Amino acid sequence: MSSARGSVLLYASAACVGVASPIAHGAERTVPVYDAVYQVEYKGRNLGSSEFKVTHDAGQNSYEFTSTTTAKGLLAKLAAPNPTVEHSRFNVIEGRIRPVEYSYQDGTRKGDNRHIQFDWEHRVATITDKDGQRDVPLDDVSIDPGSVHVALMQDLMLNGKPGQYRIADSEQAKTYGFDDNGEAQTETGLGKLTTHAYVQHREGSSRTTYLWVAPSLDYLPARIETRKDDEVLSALTLMSVDGIEKH
Repeated sequence: MSSARGSVLLYASAACVGVASPIAHGAERTVPVYDAVYQVEYKGRNLGSSEFKVTHDAGQNSYEFTSTTTAKGLLAKLAAPNPTVEHSRFNVIEGRIRPVEYSYQDGTRKGDNRHIQFDWEHRVATITDKDGQRDVPLDDVSIDPGSVHVALMQDLMLNGKPGQYRIADSEQAKTYGFDDNGEAQTETGLGKLTTHAYVQHREGSSRTTYLWVAPSLDYLPARIETRKDDEVLSALTLMSVDGIEKH
């Protein structure tokens, strides 16, 4: 994504792809419902804050993931006067995340926005962005850049490792892989947390995403860094969370 704030949005995003690995027959996935606030930095400067939120609609039995990044300071406001908003609506069917709709608004004056509508009956996602409209084929592991946050936490809770992920947001699905960097101690607004570090790679991208997840908070990311050529471009540090009890 072209804007600085776009690169801030998770898992390089951020954001990523695919769905979590299948689980044992009859088992149910637990979708963490939470509201977390992160401090956002860009090239070492405080850019503002970002809120990651997962909600559940019991009536529709569906979920929503929303991230809202708000800039502060004159220069940041000039570049992106409006919040950057990423929104995903999805269902969990037979243990698989099934995206329904995804949208991204980058908050800049240029407005590099995107919308994805998922049609699982016909196995196609319709993507609308600055390049026009196009259809991308779907398979059982297709996902969107928002609900991947949920899929990653679920895989870590259930399987102890990231799953295979693929995201349908361009001309073709891109696969993500993860390297395990072991345990670490990570400073956050909640104090120092014991975390597990991973490096995320996206097929065909020169950028990598470093993330430190907290097992005591259902593997919620405690820190996320987007890097290019070993330079830290953007960083999110967890400051607070509601809905997940530390254990």
